[in-house]
Amino acid sequence: MECIMEYTVNGAVQAAILSRLGADAGAVRLTVFDAVTSTNDLLREAAEQGAPEFTVMAALRQTAGKGRQGRQFYSPPSGLYLSMLLRPEMSAAETLTLTPLAAAAAAEAVEQCSGAPVQIKWVNDLLLHERKICGILAESKFSDAGTPDYVIVGIGINLVAPEGGFPPELAEIAGAVFPAGADLHAVFADCAAGLISALMREYRYLPVRHYLDAYRERLCVLNRQVTVCENGTERQALALAVDDDLRLLVRYADGSEQWRSTGEIRIRL
Repeated sequence: MECIMEYTVNGAVQAAILSRLGADAGAVRLTVFDAVTSTNDLLREAAEQGAPEFTVMAALRQTAGKGRQGRQFYSPPSGLYLSMLLRPEMSAAETLTLTPLAAAAAAEAVEQCSGAPVQIKWVNDLLLHERKICGILAESKFSDAGTPDYVIVGIGINLVAPEGGFPPELAEIAGAVFPAGADLHAVFADCAAGLISALMREYRYLPVRHYLDAYRERLCVLNRQVTVCENGTERQALALAVDDDLRLLVRYADGSEQWRSTGEIRIRL
């Protein structure tokens, strides 16, 4: 083991991932840590210092994992926490596509390493057996011209059920890809390599939105009753369709219909 700043690099797991990446290994600058505060925060520091695209930082544990809307992301030492640096040439609005792209890539990676079908709950939660197994947080920095300097795509996957189970507030909604007792380092390396490869491929094909079909195939909200939550209010609706911009069309109980944009609401099944 060697140390970078206050963090310990797990060289064995890092080497195992690189060996699984094949041709993609040469394009990735990968560091795997035993534990960090937040892979997104650590990668942001590297981005500010000029780190190249496809710099990846991963960890087996986070002490200050971050979720959407400033929430804490539960990150026990039984998951995969991975952040990838992108430097896309696109508008600010177009960066919103990177989150569903990441959802499609993560779903593919989990399916490949587990053999189990994964569903996507709009916008970007991954479900396995109706339980959330993955969260995604994309963070961007923009230039004065409004174009992105960089985007950090952070993905947290509950790989192995934590010892003692999930905390009470998550026990009814969270799940894991593998049961307790699975070989964490082996499944970490398998899933991380699959995730990196899928992210890189979908990003390269982003101009043709290659990820859309895979996203739609796994989407689990269509033709189901949902609860639209916004500004402290809740409305029952039927989810009807998702367009190419991944806006969700819902029909409320009064018969009115509305397109909802990504990031504006939460959908509760």
